[in-house]
Amino acid sequence: MKSWQRSAGVFFLIIAGVVIQQSVWVLRLFDRGQPGSGFMPFGLGVTLAILAILIIVTNRGTDEKRTPFWAPKAWFHPLLAIVITGVYIIVFDDIGAITSVVLLVAGWLFFVERKKVMVAVGTGVLTGLVVYLVFDWLLQTPFPRGFLF
Repeated sequence: MKSWQRSAGVFFLIIAGVVIQQSVWVLRLFDRGQPGSGFMPFGLGVTLAILAILIIVTNRGTDEKRTPFWAPKAWFHPLLAIVITGVYIIVFDDIGAITSVVLLVAGWLFFVERKKVMVAVGTGVLTGLVVYLVFDWLLQTPFPRGFLF
């Protein structure tokens, strides 16, 4: 596994090098004493380079013993998560944004995370309430209307 991490670190280091090179050569770091259009990409490229070097350095050494990627029936929970997300996407416009958020969170916690019904429903309702208060009431974001909201 460490070899994959090192490979990913080298890949990100190459990407960081391209971003830094483009922000210096193509874009300008400074324009008339002010930060230019290449200033932010340059900073992000340097940050990515530092993180890539950290990935490479922390994953030195030999790989651990290989283990199977999927244990028996380990595919069920990821598949269930994909199905719940797909249902959320399909019913979002029909039953409304707030109601679908409540059902998504409650269904996810109950079916995928195996939480108790009261915890799943309570968390779903509270999440829906927060989404309603912040986005619908405070920010006045236009959401699809549904059964309840």
